[in-house]
Amino acid sequence: MEFLNWLRRSMRQATPPLAVKLPWAGVILLVVSAGFGLRSWAFSRSRVRATATITENVAVLNQRGEVVYTPRFRLRLPDGDLLTLDAVNHRSQEIEFPAGESIPVLYPPGDPEGAILATVWLTYQGAIVFAVLGTLLFDLGWVLRLRLRRAEASRAGARWGSDR
Repeated sequence: MEFLNWLRRSMRQATPPLAVKLPWAGVILLVVSAGFGLRSWAFSRSRVRATATITENVAVLNQRGEVVYTPRFRLRLPDGDLLTLDAVNHRSQEIEFPAGESIPVLYPPGDPEGAILATVWLTYQGAIVFAVLGTLLFDLGWVLRLRLRRAEASRAGARWGSDR
């Protein structure tokens, strides 16, 4: 019971500063998200788009020496040749796709061996994560502001009623 009282008091003290700062933190994260999105969009605009087919998922060692699975895909070049590549996995996380699935890829003009997988998640991951966090912080800040206003209104109504 004592813990709950302490928690209630702490929330009453923390709510006003959080109600002011969280929406601004959310806006900042949304701006960062827009920056990541624009950067990803500009990157993809300078690359050649193609569709590849996943042939298999192969076991490779990541930078920490752990075994992870990464897709091997086949890409048909504009001249008709087939090129088989392994997905470059810089983030040390597993990326698996079912064999036979068609997936978008991007590569620098004239360098198809530099092809990377370009799903929406892989291309815009930073923008998506910052947008979700920014939205959550912004919304939480506004919910706290509304709770504060409602509490102030009820206190003012209680005082107004006692003044009669």
